[in-house]
Formats: sequence, C-alpha cells, structure tokens
Amino acid sequence: MLPALRAEQGTVERSKLADMRDDTQRLWRDPPVRFALLMELVAAIAGALILTVTITRVEGGLNLGEAQYGWVMAAYGLGATLASLAVGAVGRRVPLPRFITLGALVTSLAMLPGDLLPLGGLVLFWLLAGVGQNWVNLPTETLLAERTEAAAQGRVYGAHFAWSHLWWAFAYPVAGFLGTHLAGRAFLLGGLLALLVLVSVWLLHRGQRGGARLGQAEV
Repeated sequence: MLPALRAEQGTVERSKLADMRDDTQRLWRDPPVRFALLMELVAAIAGALILTVTITRVEGGLNLGEAQYGWVMAAYGLGATLASLAVGAVGRRVPLPRFITLGALVTSLAMLPGDLLPLGGLVLFWLLAGVGQNWVNLPTETLLAERTEAAAQGRVYGAHFAWSHLWWAFAYPVAGFLGTHLAGRAFLLGGLLALLVLVSVWLLHRGQRGGARLGQAEV
C-alpha cells in the first residue's frame, strides 16, 4: 500500500502545483485583472510610505506627539471608510478600471507634498490617500469576482492575496530606505515612484483595461 500512497500523494502535489500555476495565469492573462493587480503595486508603495514614514514626519519633522500622529492615521482610515461608501453609491455607473486608476492617482498625488505639510495638511491629504487606497483595492476585489467563474474564485483570490502581499514586500523596504536615508524628501520621492509605476501600467494597458462596471461582468 505504501507505493500506492506515495503515488497518490505525488498526484495531489502535482495537482496543487498545477492549480497554483493556473490561478496565477488567470490573474496575468486577463488584461483588466492584470491592470488592477499592477495598480495595487502603486497603492502598496503609497501605503507603505504612510505606514512607515508618517510617524517620522509627525514626531520628528513637526515635533508633535502620539496623539497628533493618531489623528493623522485616523484620517487615513476615515478616508478609506468614506471611499467604500462612494464605491457602493456610484460604482454601478463607473467602470471598475476607471475607479482603480483614479484611486491610484489620488493616493499617489496625496504623497507628494507630505514632507512639507503642517498637521492640518497631513490630516487632509492622508484622508485623500485613504480614499485612493480604497478605490484601488475594493474595485479590484469586485473585478476579480466578476471575471472569475464561481468554482475557481477561492483559488484565484488566494493567488491574488499572494501577489498583492508580494507588492508590500517590495514597497516596505523602499519606504524604509526613503524614510531612513532621504527623510526630508521621502514622501515626494515615493509619490513620484508611485506615479511612475502608475503611468507605466496605464500606458502598457491602453485599450486593454476593459469597461466593466460594478455588478456587470465582462468576461
């Protein structure tokens, strides 16, 4: 029985590897999904900057305390919450790739003046950054659901989870380097990097982004 058991285990392992390969290919073969996945890299760069460099800006650059840092980060979270309501309210009338592009643009632009803003400016711009982050991530999840058959959705979501977290594994060291070695220009340079990635992805997918709206599958 042991050789048969080993053969069965080998078949299962090959099947899992084949599933993983197929699910990753689903993400990268479909232009609108690939576009959204790459836009999540833009959001990851901006998000990593916010999560790692904001405290340096508030406590080191502005000489403020933990309470003020909490206000800035609360604004970031509030922006994401408000953005989700906006997606639900108008999403059916706006193509998902357009929502995703707008979100990536907003969250990238919000970074640019971060090195110079006073506390009130940080609160406002981090609110906008939270809006942009949500407008990338939430429509991407919806796009995945609408462009993947029900039987494969669980595996495809797993592949998407892995790839989207790989973006953060890249973005955190970049943000850490900027915050450590170029602290006075970290948000400017990081925002420009995010914009460079955004423009590159947008140009590479011209005519391939699709026009699916929330609740309207385009497969």
